[in-house]
Amino acid sequence: MFFKKKTAVQKLRERPDWYVRELPEEIFVPALDGHRPDDMTIALEDATLDDLAFAIVGIEAQVAQARRGLSGLRELYEQARKRGGSGANTVSEVFFTDEFAEVAK
Repeated sequence: MFFKKKTAVQKLRERPDWYVRELPEEIFVPALDGHRPDDMTIALEDATLDDLAFAIVGIEAQVAQARRGLSGLRELYEQARKRGGSGANTVSEVFFTDEFAEVAK
């Protein structure tokens, strides 16, 4: 029987005292103006600490964008409900027809 040697990432995932069970096999490192012209995907075990830092910055930017999108959708939903919209109404109906404009006043 052959036993496959565990990768560094697999060994890290087994650490019970760290929050690392969801570590990716690879990380995405975005391009850096003036330093690196292209995006890179790097095997986690080959990544430098700087690569990790840049990957974190990239993920944080994606999370911030997702939060802004979530906030916008939540605000739109709340405003639509305030205007009297129900679950079956479309955004266009609620915001651009006279039927709901009266409720909002």
